[in-house]
Amino acid sequence: MRTWRPEAVDEFHLVLSDAMKVTELPVQPTALVANLPYNVAVPVVLHLLQHFPSLQHGLVMVQDEVADRLAAGPGSKIYGVPSVKAAWYGHMRKAGVIGMNVFWPAPKIHSGLVSFTRGAPPATHATREQVFAVIDAAFAQRRKTLRAALATWAGSAAEAERFIVAAGVDPTARGEVLDINAFVRIAEARHPLDA
Repeated sequence: MRTWRPEAVDEFHLVLSDAMKVTELPVQPTALVANLPYNVAVPVVLHLLQHFPSLQHGLVMVQDEVADRLAAGPGSKIYGVPSVKAAWYGHMRKAGVIGMNVFWPAPKIHSGLVSFTRGAPPATHATREQVFAVIDAAFAQRRKTLRAALATWAGSAAEAERFIVAAGVDPTARGEVLDINAFVRIAEARHPLDA
């Protein structure tokens, strides 16, 4: 900094910390650009989006398969927990693939770039935690119908079906076909505003 941008030295803040433990910074970040360790990429991205609402956009390099999962939409075989939870915060899209040949030593996997633009979370009285609990339960046993997958979360299969139907969702559907708004409606059905 002192060599190339001496006028910006006072604006530069180096934070040495575990990314999963950072909950505040000297200034509110508006962009994230990162080459993330592949084994913690999804938790780090979700953690930073949760704790820093000022993050409006970003570009991260992750394992190529993780990039696909983060950007996947409903109905895709790779759509799952990371896809839906990321959608809570905004729009993710795969921005490119980085080949193994650009690194030394060359890894055995390809890297993917994911860009994101923050959007407003879905309008709901349900909390993020309540919605994420539905998402986790729906994908815990991916091949089960929502009625069966949400039975433990709801207290029984009958209660799960009641909440799912109240949300206007087919109880025989699987979580992989629902968008973030459907998960929100299910959480709202279990946690009504007047309760």
